Amino acid sequence: MKKILLILFVFTLFCLSTVYAQESVEQYLLNLQEPKAEDYVKLLYEGSHESKLIAVAKLQEMGAKDQEVIDALVFGLQQGTLFVKREAGRVINDYWDLRAASANALGSIADPSTLPHLHVALRYDHDIHVKSSVATAIGKIGQSESVSELTRVIEISSTSGSDDILIKACVVALGEIGDKEGFVPLVEIMRGKYRRDIKLAARESLKKIHW
Repeated sequence: MKKILLILFVFTLFCLSTVYAQESVEQYLLNLQEPKAEDYVKLLYEGSHESKLIAVAKLQEMGAKDQEVIDALVFGLQQGTLFVKREAGRVINDYWDLRAASANALGSIADPSTLPHLHVALRYDHDIHVKSSVATAIGKIGQSESVSELTRVIEISSTSGSDDILIKACVVALGEIGDKEGFVPLVEIMRGKYRRDIKLAARESLKKIHW
């Protein structure tokens, strides 16, 4: 019984210290007259869920692009993927919005060094909205090495309608990249059983292919 009480006591202290740490970081920012990028980076690492979202939005608004910011956004892109919660056999992920926002911000920075992280997210993330944001970011970065990753996602996605948002994001991204390797998958979209707006997006992307 004493051991159980001790464990509960230690756990309570840990939870309280975590909450206090988050509050102290957020209060620190509130007290600043003009927060800098480094302050929002700290908030992204240490703040609450809502504060992390604010930090990503502010960093994107500021146009911050140094390596410290990129590393923090990659951290945001990975939140909720390493330690997932399951409920009734399904993955419950509370940070999909943070990952999507981080992907959008990385797309705005357009640093090719972030592609390995974005490719992993495109392959393995559990949320279709996150994957769609990642595909859009990959398109903005515009490197030919991403064509195979985008094509793979299109090939394994369902044509029943549940994956339409992701398929369209990949189709648009192929057009943004403009590599000739994207020609065949785009033509297959035009010939396949896809929604009209997806086929129209494929047609526009085909116009952007560089030969």
